[in-house]
Amino acid sequence: MTLKALLNQLKTEHKITSVAELAALLARDAALVQQIKQADAQYWVNFSKQTFDGWYCVTTPSNASYHVYYQERGQHCWGEEVFSDQHLAIATVIFQSGLFHAE
Repeated sequence: MTLKALLNQLKTEHKITSVAELAALLARDAALVQQIKQADAQYWVNFSKQTFDGWYCVTTPSNASYHVYYQERGQHCWGEEVFSDQHLAIATVIFQSGLFHAE
């Protein structure tokens, strides 16, 4: 399943409209977190360090923090934010990428 299709399903089923609502849903559903991380990332949202252009949500080795940023040509371009809450970091990267509101 693509990440876009999964997000459309969540929007319909749970009436999600904000980062906070998506983060709250993720906090209640560990299986959903895994589904999102494993969904087809054809829309430039990545959850592990890669060389691809796009939005990233990457955890530190200790899982103490999550870094959300946009990367182009292998370099962090802009938007780096650091989160201690994984669910908020995932919701933020999805919203910042524009994927949540794309049709």
